[in-house]
Amino acid sequence: MAQFTINHDVKQPVDKTFDTVQKILSKGDDLKKYDPKIVCTFDSATKTCKILGSQFKADLKIDSTTDGSNIQVTVDLPFLLMPFKGKISESLVKLFEKHLG
Repeated sequence: MAQFTINHDVKQPVDKTFDTVQKILSKGDDLKKYDPKIVCTFDSATKTCKILGSQFKADLKIDSTTDGSNIQVTVDLPFLLMPFKGKISESLVKLFEKHLG
């Protein structure tokens, strides 16, 4: 498995960012086009989420910054799927920008 990380800054507090991300990922329509078997497990105490699919896994963490919050997603992909790294990164950033700015 190969690993890559996506960082996205938003100008909202951590709690609001986590709630929004939880709603987006629970609905799951945007991510299910990549893998219909995606399951998300949220931990509101630590502001984290584990995303498990049939072909990949990812860890999402939301941290506080001086201007708001930072979303960090670390994705583990099999080497055969690494050519899709750019498309996955682009889709996640667009998803965050659409819902969080």
